[in-house]
Amino acid sequence: MNLKQIILQLARPLVFISAIGSFLPSPVDAQTAPSPVGPVPNARQIEWYHREMIAFFHFGMNTFTNDNEGDGTASPQLFNPTALDCNQWTGVLKSAGITSAILVAKHADGFCNWPTAHTNYSVKNSPWKDGKGDVVREFTDACKSAGIKAGIYLGPHDRHDSRYGTDDYNNYYADQLSELLRNYGPIWEIWWDGAGADKLTTAYYTRWADSVRRLQPNCVVFGTKNSNAFADCRWMGNESGISGDPCWSTINLSSIKNESDNISALNHGEINGTAYVPAEVDVSIRPSWFYHSEEDTRVKSLATLWDIYFNSVGHNSVLLLNYPPNKEGLISSADVKKSDSLSAMIRGTFKTNLASGATIKTLHPRGENYKPSNMVDNLEQTYYATTDNAKTDTIVFNLGTAKTFDVLMLQEVIELGHRTTGWSVEYSKNGKNWTPIPEATGKQSIGYKWLVKFKPVTASYVRLRITEGKACAAIHTFGIYKQRMLEHD
Repeated sequence: MNLKQIILQLARPLVFISAIGSFLPSPVDAQTAPSPVGPVPNARQIEWYHREMIAFFHFGMNTFTNDNEGDGTASPQLFNPTALDCNQWTGVLKSAGITSAILVAKHADGFCNWPTAHTNYSVKNSPWKDGKGDVVREFTDACKSAGIKAGIYLGPHDRHDSRYGTDDYNNYYADQLSELLRNYGPIWEIWWDGAGADKLTTAYYTRWADSVRRLQPNCVVFGTKNSNAFADCRWMGNESGISGDPCWSTINLSSIKNESDNISALNHGEINGTAYVPAEVDVSIRPSWFYHSEEDTRVKSLATLWDIYFNSVGHNSVLLLNYPPNKEGLISSADVKKSDSLSAMIRGTFKTNLASGATIKTLHPRGENYKPSNMVDNLEQTYYATTDNAKTDTIVFNLGTAKTFDVLMLQEVIELGHRTTGWSVEYSKNGKNWTPIPEATGKQSIGYKWLVKFKPVTASYVRLRITEGKACAAIHTFGIYKQRMLEHD
């Protein structure tokens, strides 16, 4: 039975089980669940969303030549990390609460971070560990030990290999992809960069995608341009960490294929898009993707990272944050400090939902199994829904006492598709005179998670007005929070 069939079962509420987002029917008969609307996520995408943040590790020949885009002519003799420790990398991630990571196995310069059998341009011809080293192995082993999902960036573009863009290169890339998918355990995501890959046809990607699905069926595919048909997630149109407002998970595949003409569609998604391909927001914690010592004083500030978090995870996307290891093979202490600070901000801010325990009144409650209190019960398996004929609603949260907050969060039940297309939030001291929160007025998309921050307000009542929708509302979470500000950046 597939996910949609499970959701569509009548006379049973839905119960969300584990981080992969599988829905199972409750053993207790109850009201009919809302029917899905439009494209809905597959199981890989549901798990991907629940990761929320992914680490990116750009490490390779460019690290040692001080480049970002090497031309493929640098000697393998230059590659020699003196203290490479992938367990240090994963330790940084565990401290930050990041549970998945992607390593650049081969960038566009063509140098391979594993001893591939298909080219001499790899670590096997470097002085590191006398040519017996394997960065990919050390990375995947460290991820396994730390309980972190391992992903691979295998750059389709290759400036070193003269066969690039030919059928011979298609075979070469397929062989390398097979090596990585067969020999390093579970690969959770494959990252197909679109930069410079214009010569690669859809037929090539069709073959490569078949390998991914056959060898690693649970692997998420980051797809662009000619790999659009196989994409589980998409590029969001910039490398600044900013998703659009609104940001829909749905899009037309033609907008991904013709990305240069559709940057706005990549950034915002398309409300009536025919495919469910949400945005993955790639940005580096430093100005560059690869490590440069001169950027040690230019690591992004905590305030900038906080904004990025709200404009990625908080805009119905997943944040892919790059930590470039240095020439020693370690994450710089400056990067670690900022990562830890961001993690502390996230944990501290979202630890307590100030709406928890509120008395909630709505206009169109669906029934006991979809009751309003489900929005603040902190349980994965419950949600609030309106009746089938109610695409709008007014939801009033009586907080009991005056509370001060400056962040709000909304989450839909993504397994049921994008439903609400217009919403606003207001606050009141007495439940009669309402003041809109400007930053939360006239909003459109929700999806997996929508976050808004604003100047602190104090209120005893909060009101969510759902003003438009494709179908009845299905709200998983409503939360209000007070930002935890750190003393030092």
